Amino acid sequence: MFVPDRNLKDLVVSYLREQERSISALTKQLRADGYPFHRLFVTGYLKALADAGILREKDIPPAKVYSTSAHREPNLYELVGARCREATREETDQIRLAVAVLQKLFHRPIFLRELRECGFGAAVDAPQAPREEREEARRGLVKLGLPVPTNEPAYGMPERRNEVRDEILYDLVVKRFGMGALVLGTKQMKLTER
Repeated sequence: MFVPDRNLKDLVVSYLREQERSISALTKQLRADGYPFHRLFVTGYLKALADAGILREKDIPPAKVYSTSAHREPNLYELVGARCREATREETDQIRLAVAVLQKLFHRPIFLRELRECGFGAAVDAPQAPREEREEARRGLVKLGLPVPTNEPAYGMPERRNEVRDEILYDLVVKRFGMGALVLGTKQMKLTER
């Protein structure tokens, strides 16, 4: 999700992951999606991301065209999408699993745009969150500066034991940060003599 002051990079990278774009094309895409940045701002921002190695810049006169760099770290949504695709073959199941993982992580319904960030473009065959829960989550995100339209669908899976979901969460957090030694593997049981 796009956070205006903190996450413009993820939004730009998500657009450029789809296809390389010129400064003008990217500025138009941002405006069409409700982010009216000035072209000069976008130009400077893209140049900074290219200097940092996040984007690749090439001259195709009269324009500069930008694409994603192969050295970019995936964001949380991309990691969740990749792990869900590894866990099952059916895209419907992958999407439902992504909803379950993100819902467990964030303790709220998951919006359609979050599933798109995971890389899922298909229709979502998951239970829609009750209207009150969706609205509460939307208001909470809006307070954080995340613009979520009132008509955007949100999804929630029934809370129940899900070993695949829990393994994905474990991989995302514990393995990614090398904290496996802190996890108690299994409890040992003592036999007592009577």
